[in-house]
Amino acid sequence: MARIGMEPILSSPLEQFVRDYVEAREGAWEEIEPQVYDLLIGSEMVEIAFDPEALPEHPQAQLASLGSPLIDRLLGDAATRWSAARLYRIGLNLHPHDIETRARRAISLPADASLKVERVRAMSFPQAIFWFKTIFSSDQKEEEILPVGMDLHYLREVRHLDALTASDRLCPEPEVRLAECRHPGMTAGYRAARGHVVRTVTALANSRRREWAGRVEKQIARMSDYYEQLRKEAEEQSTRGTSDAAAIAARTASRRDAINREERLRIAELRQKSAVRVTMKLASIMVVQQPKLMVSSLIMSKDRIIGPLELVWDPLSESIEAVPCPSCGQPQFGFGIERGRIVCAACPKTTMRR
Repeated sequence: MARIGMEPILSSPLEQFVRDYVEAREGAWEEIEPQVYDLLIGSEMVEIAFDPEALPEHPQAQLASLGSPLIDRLLGDAATRWSAARLYRIGLNLHPHDIETRARRAISLPADASLKVERVRAMSFPQAIFWFKTIFSSDQKEEEILPVGMDLHYLREVRHLDALTASDRLCPEPEVRLAECRHPGMTAGYRAARGHVVRTVTALANSRRREWAGRVEKQIARMSDYYEQLRKEAEEQSTRGTSDAAAIAARTASRRDAINREERLRIAELRQKSAVRVTMKLASIMVVQQPKLMVSSLIMSKDRIIGPLELVWDPLSESIEAVPCPSCGQPQFGFGIERGRIVCAACPKTTMRR
């Protein structure tokens, strides 16, 4: 069962989430006045208010805001129920004008070589988006949700996530059923995504460590000033009640040692407490099946076939993607011919003939 009342023209993202959550649970919601709702979730009836000023008029309502127990419970349940999804990217042009000319312009070859397109086939290319939840802990705690998109075909990071995941271009069903391209699988995609996000997390951790270390050094400086004052007071107190120089020196040394030990202990505790600790875990996955064109080509030289070159046309960016070199596997747009094989500038111990 979906909504009962009229859907408001404008609403906050949190309100939209709550309505979507209720509908996904096959419940019902009714907006009894602006920002005040009755929710039916399963057998539970809940009254909620997004506006704190509405609570006096609705004493039975629960406040719905980020961090409130109700919203935390709904978010946690949603994350558990829908931690993975599969959608299809629609609205892409799979019939670009003169794909062979575009391919020849994209790929650089020696003057006496040419590219010949043999076959163009539309296929489904899975783009896996991984959301990693990262927690930075010290004397305080901060959380970051880091998304990383991976093209499973090439195991490359997706550079246009916003365009890929535009909400009005995702659908639970494809426009056309397409065969899925070859790819090494989700596990390999996860490992590659984790490698990408670890570099980002390392940079974020270093930034926080510098920021938090500066704050800790200020606290340590204030603490050192405090203990220095204690040492001065201890020296003054040691001279009271006796004129014996040896007794004064022993008493002063004893108190100074005790203050120094306490200072070192407190500073060590402060440094240990302020050390940055990082935990990271996979929060959710979404696979977007995006149609692309597989362009099977041949590299020719003087009417002789040198070898095949498989290209991919991405209709989202309207461009040919970088091609893995047949010899070394490095993504390239420029190739040469060396001893009857296709090579690139990154190939070791080769001299490309241009």
